[in-house]
Amino acid sequence: MIINKSIFIVLIILSCIFSHEVDDTANWKQYYRGSYIVNEQHNYGLGGYFRIKRTTKYTFRDLRGYLHFIKDNSYKKIRYKSSNKFREFNRLYNYSTISIDQNSKVGVNIRYHGNQGVGFFVNDSNSGHINAELALAYDISDYLNDSRKTSYIKSGLYWDQDFRDYEIKLEVEHYYQITDLIDDINLSRLEFLFEVYFPLNDELQVILGYELEQFESSDNKINSSVFLSIGYDDIFNIKRIKKDKYGM
Repeated sequence: MIINKSIFIVLIILSCIFSHEVDDTANWKQYYRGSYIVNEQHNYGLGGYFRIKRTTKYTFRDLRGYLHFIKDNSYKKIRYKSSNKFREFNRLYNYSTISIDQNSKVGVNIRYHGNQGVGFFVNDSNSGHINAELALAYDISDYLNDSRKTSYIKSGLYWDQDFRDYEIKLEVEHYYQITDLIDDINLSRLEFLFEVYFPLNDELQVILGYELEQFESSDNKINSSVFLSIGYDDIFNIKRIKKDKYGM
C-alpha cells in the first residue's frame, strides 16, 4: 500500500506542475430540481437539488447540494469539485473534490470526504463525453457513533451523451478501503447513478433516474432509489449579481 500511495503522490505533484489556469471565457449555469423518490423498501419521499457550474476551455468548477427525505430517514450532501485540464495534453486533467454528507439510513451521522487525483477523457465531443478518474480519497466520519478516518483508492467512470430527443448520464464510482479495518467493518463502497433527461423546453426537463450506494459492511448494505424529477436550468449571470450587490 505504501507503493500505491507513493504513485498517487507523484501523480498529484505532476498534475499540479503541468496543469494551470488560462485566461479564457467562463460560462456559468445554474440547475434546480424537485424530486419524488421511491427506495428499495418501497418507501416514498421528496428531494431537492441545486447546482452551480463554471466552465472554461481548460477549467471546471462545480458546486452541488442534495436533500432527500424518505419516511424516517434523510440524506443531505453538499459537494464541490474543481478540475484543470493539461494544456499540452488536454484529454488529461487533475481534480480535487470535497464534500460533507449525512445519511441516517446507513448510519453515517456526518462524513467529511475529500479526494484528489487525475482523470482522462476517453471520448470528448460536442454531443457528449466519456471520462475515467483515479484518485486517493479519505473520509473523516462519525459512523455508527464512532469517529474514524478512512483512506481509499477511488476509481470512477462517467458518461454524458446527448441524443435527438433525450440525454443520458451515467456515473459509477468505487471506493476501495486501504486502511486497516476497525471491528471488521469494511467501508468500501460502490456508488451508481443513471439518469435520463427529457426536455420540455430550453429550460425545463423531466428526469427519470436510479441511484445506488452499496457498502461492504452495513446494516443496510444496499441503499437505492428510483426518482422522478422536474429540473430547471439557465445561465447563471454572475455579472448581474455583482452589479446588483456591489454596483460593479
